[in-house]
Amino acid sequence: MIKSKGTMQNNVTLKLICICLHFFIFGCGSNIHFSPQNIDASTDPMPTAFNDAITETLLPIEQTKSIEQNYLDQNQTAISFQITKPDGQLLESLNPNDINLFENNVLISKFNITKNSENFRQIVDIVFAVDVTASMSSTIESAKLRLINFVNQSRKAGYRTRMCLITFGDYTVKNCNKFYDNNPDDAETQLQVAQLIAEITQLKALKGSQDPGGKDKNENPMRALIDASKAPWATNNQRFLILITDDGFLYSPGNSGKVGNLAPKYTEVKAALETSQMKVFAATPDLAGYNKKFGQDESIVNLSQGEWFNFNDLISGKISLDTILNRIITNVNTTFIAEYVADENEGLNPTLPVNQRVPRIDLKDNNLGTLSPLQIKSNLPDGREKYQDEFIISDKTIRKDSLRIIIDGVEISSQFSFINNKIKFFIPPKAGAKIIFKYVHEKLIDSFQLKPIQIDKRIKTEDVHIELNGYHLDKQYYSIILSDENLKYLILNPTILNENDLFDIRKNNALQIKVNFSYIQ
Repeated sequence: MIKSKGTMQNNVTLKLICICLHFFIFGCGSNIHFSPQNIDASTDPMPTAFNDAITETLLPIEQTKSIEQNYLDQNQTAISFQITKPDGQLLESLNPNDINLFENNVLISKFNITKNSENFRQIVDIVFAVDVTASMSSTIESAKLRLINFVNQSRKAGYRTRMCLITFGDYTVKNCNKFYDNNPDDAETQLQVAQLIAEITQLKALKGSQDPGGKDKNENPMRALIDASKAPWATNNQRFLILITDDGFLYSPGNSGKVGNLAPKYTEVKAALETSQMKVFAATPDLAGYNKKFGQDESIVNLSQGEWFNFNDLISGKISLDTILNRIITNVNTTFIAEYVADENEGLNPTLPVNQRVPRIDLKDNNLGTLSPLQIKSNLPDGREKYQDEFIISDKTIRKDSLRIIIDGVEISSQFSFINNKIKFFIPPKAGAKIIFKYVHEKLIDSFQLKPIQIDKRIKTEDVHIELNGYHLDKQYYSIILSDENLKYLILNPTILNENDLFDIRKNNALQIKVNFSYIQ
């Protein structure tokens, strides 16, 4: 007999009622036992409802940009000077504690002093500037012999020199384009010495139509001096020019002869001496400009810290070029050199060219003597390139209050300006400095990164309630998708990061996401 589904349910219910009544009437201690009953699956309990929430907090993304300051050449500077003692002799011993050294009135704390020792430690560059006009006919051979002897004797004495020859009349006849190395410790340089002597041997006073002196009396040694200032001098060698002439010099204006503008102004001569830093040892007549003031200006030997010798004494043999060589050696050996690195002394500007850097030395004890004029040399005469002090750290607007700057591990809060995404340091970071910029972009869309939020796949869209920073989020601002991996995700619409900031993201400096939902278990 087949029962309907309703009849079967009634019978089951009746049985359950009878069992319950039996337990109620007879109690649990009854000896009556019941066999297990097969209950239809349709009797499972009703599903339970669960409420839950997912929370997520997104913070602004801190960007990081790292930069290392480049290494540039250091501006190495040398100030050479001499000290004349009260008895007229040159001081031969000095230490750094005897002086205060300044550059552009800034006290230099890190420097050392060296002095060329008796073994002629420093290489010396020497240019011979010789007058080859007809008036030198009676003396040129004597001058040649003394020049050759000078070359040989300097080598024999063990002095390392580099030498060059320039000749002149009313104009420069032969320029100095190459220095010959005279190194006693290198036998191979003997060939260069021989070439230099050959040049000197060929010297002769030019006559007639070949005479570069023309018909005017004075010659143009000052133009030769200017040309010599442009010779290929070695950067770190001391520089000397030995000038030999029996006459005065042409100059502009007032005594330009027939050469016109080729006769230089005295200001040009002074500039050449200052730029080249060569010392002039002049064997000339006793005339203004050579060894006496030229108007209000000092003579070329005084301007260059050189010495003057009477030409007639040289030709007569009263003095020789050896005398001049010995004076050059004495000059070298009593010249002190204060050396420092501009980059290592606070307050100095290593980007300045030499002509804008004014050295000064104060003797702590004035009884030591009198300082000669100072000469300044630098391995970077035009100044060093500036270290980078401006950095653009992003092409997007940066939130100013988020900016952090760390230099070599130390965070700084001053000594820079920040305008239009550009950092400008008041003092450029030092060479090799590691600079880290940390910042957050100004626009919300640039400073926050939205990400999918995984939710239980049993959750239905209509069961979801979403809050952003406590504000209810309409359905237009999100979607729920099922991925290919059968996972369900909540996707927020990027428009929530609109600059209108409907959800107070800037105020909270965060994006707090809360997903409330319910589902049936």
